[in-house]
Amino acid sequence: MNEVLSKKELTEALYLSCVENYFLAWLGRYYDVKKLYGASFVDIRQVFDDFSFGATYENYCAIPRLQDVAEEYGIVRHEYIACDAAKAVKIIKMQPPEALCLARVNTNFFIGYKRASWREDHYICIDGELNWINQYPLSEGRFSHERFCEVYDGAVCIYRTADLQAVPPDKMSGEIAAQEFSDIRLPGRLGSIESAIGVLRVTRKRMARYYAENEKAASLLQSETSLLDEIYFMLRLKAIKEKQAEEKDKALLRAKTMEALQEPLQKVFEIEKQLAEVLKSGA
Repeated sequence: MNEVLSKKELTEALYLSCVENYFLAWLGRYYDVKKLYGASFVDIRQVFDDFSFGATYENYCAIPRLQDVAEEYGIVRHEYIACDAAKAVKIIKMQPPEALCLARVNTNFFIGYKRASWREDHYICIDGELNWINQYPLSEGRFSHERFCEVYDGAVCIYRTADLQAVPPDKMSGEIAAQEFSDIRLPGRLGSIESAIGVLRVTRKRMARYYAENEKAASLLQSETSLLDEIYFMLRLKAIKEKQAEEKDKALLRAKTMEALQEPLQKVFEIEKQLAEVLKSGA
């Protein structure tokens, strides 16, 4: 019988979606997931441009999902099954311990929560005893058969390991070395800037793990991720203040926030330029 994931495993994963969160936590039991991170780079100018033109964090598609990367190189295989609740329970119960079982849930699942998922197609991780864990809001429990039928939304996704010796190629080093920094423009909305920084935080933390054995690159990325964390949490606080402010004060708050962003973002750009030089030189 398959096993549900733990909260600790979920919180330690570097993910951009709920399925990616479950997937990385699960695959990390059997495989060094940082080997997948060579497909995680997106350049800063593209991120800001994408969010200027309507990209959203929950649907950001400029970076391949790591479950897709792993399947492309034969590390895992998956099966998506559209079926009714009774068949879903049978499928989940028959899975071996090493399988990852995800069930799509509907809005009934979130009754009683103060927060709901970002995406409409939300999944939970579940085992053969109907123990479940939810990635956001982070929570866990056990369904009765009746309750599972109430919240189930018509699809099960099963992941299994395949070739655990396979290693995807490094697509990232060349892209980092070729990155350009001219004409970088921030999105006009603070929420869009926050989402863009959120994407950069995850990708740069993945990069830090990927280049952990390169002392110069790792040191630069450690500094960069610390800066991105500071910027992200500053934007969170500013967003709360703006929400609470009177309408006449909001424009001034936004202007001050944009001004406060300039110096730390410039430091981020400089670090990425240095990183590109390190990777070009092979140091």
